Amino acid sequence: MATANVRLVRPDDLHRCVTELLQSAGLPEKDAALVAQTLVEADLRGVHSHGVMRVPTYLARIQAGEVNPRPNMRLSYDDRSRAALEADGAMGQVAADAAMRTAIERAVEYGIGAVTVRNSRHCGAMAYWAMMALDADCIGFATTNAGMNMAPTGGRQKIVGNNPFAVAVPTSRPWPMVLDMATSVVAGGKLDVAALRGQEIPLGWALDPDGQPTKDPVVARKGSLLPVGGPKGYGMAVMLDVLCGVLSGGRFGGNLGAPGSGHFFLALKVEGYIPIDEFRQRMDALIDQIHASPLAPGSERIYLPGEIEFNLEQERQRSGIPLEQRLLDRLDQLGVERGIDHRPSTWR
Repeated sequence: MATANVRLVRPDDLHRCVTELLQSAGLPEKDAALVAQTLVEADLRGVHSHGVMRVPTYLARIQAGEVNPRPNMRLSYDDRSRAALEADGAMGQVAADAAMRTAIERAVEYGIGAVTVRNSRHCGAMAYWAMMALDADCIGFATTNAGMNMAPTGGRQKIVGNNPFAVAVPTSRPWPMVLDMATSVVAGGKLDVAALRGQEIPLGWALDPDGQPTKDPVVARKGSLLPVGGPKGYGMAVMLDVLCGVLSGGRFGGNLGAPGSGHFFLALKVEGYIPIDEFRQRMDALIDQIHASPLAPGSERIYLPGEIEFNLEQERQRSGIPLEQRLLDRLDQLGVERGIDHRPSTWR
């Protein structure tokens, strides 16, 4: 329900607004619409850290020349099931879309498709890219290396990214099983969400620049995120950097502070291992087993990865996306600065 500080925004209105803003910065209409789609989809699924709150940052990076709005992307390596994409500084979503489509095409033909990307930029929530594989009856995997925002276990200097990854698996339910997570306790964008809302963050999310626990999201942004599971999360982050940075020929480790994100995408065709209908039946059996397992005290039900996000998206498609008035005001301001009258009546 909307409040004085929150407004419900229709997804179509939000998509149109973001598309126009990105076009005004020089992105072609098709690319602007794609980026807008990924951001709105994240907000629909409740992943506001990767939603339209990213728009001001994206616009600033395009205007600063940190993003190439009209890149000359090419495959620097191409051999049946494997490929490597040189993104030429493209918007991350534009490069990710091209790479994941290539991975899916190769998976359909060869059973598996794996594509690295170098010299890209921030590509949004990884679930979007992993889920692209579902329509081809494939399991999707997507990961990226973030900027330096975590210290290694036992260290005090940031040199590791909280590199996120996502896995999407087809089922016969209305919703696929989808895991999307950072290798830090929380995604860095959740600090930005808390700052936008004027909220404190829980202890255990991040450290201040002196290495002390903090509840201040702004101070935490100047400090470092904590890895999920301690050394386990740190180890996962390093291994994902191998796939995204070392293997792609792009930035990694101590160079993560430089522009040029690396990504890694994989699509795995289910058929050939097992008939797709049988696979879906087995997935449903797994879901049923977990749903039916005994509940812990105080728990009302058990959810599978991606189930909550699917339910939230269905609800928000009907009722609208709740966004902070401060964010909507900022989008309005950006529109005025660019001569765009994009404000839907529901924002006012």
